Amino acid sequence: MRIDRGLLDKIRSRGEEVLTQLSGELMSNPRFMKAIEGAIRGREKLEEAAASALKQMNVPTRSELKRASARIETLEREVADLRQQVRSRRAGTASKAPARKPAARPGATRGAAKPGRARARAKGETPVE
Repeated sequence: MRIDRGLLDKIRSRGEEVLTQLSGELMSNPRFMKAIEGAIRGREKLEEAAASALKQMNVPTRSELKRASARIETLEREVADLRQQVRSRRAGTASKAPARKPAARPGATRGAAKPGRARARAKGETPVE
């Protein structure tokens, strides 16, 4: 069964008109407005009481959970970035690591310079022997 698209548009626009008229009349009714205000106040009091009860039971509120979750996600990203940096540094240093020179043996003085020579040469002085 096919329904005419024009007919649906007419029904929808008429429904919007009726809804707009009805809401306008309700908003101008002082009793209705007082009822709405009372319902809003009641909802706020209920939310406050629920939050207070949850706090007394040490149950986190929705906003506290969202804040904690966001912080955890941030920390997880930072840890992942740090791990990646460590991996890249390890990979870079493993391939570029210079060969270590063997440590000098204690007591091996053959060919060693006298302590004052290097200092004197650095200052541009003649070393004293």
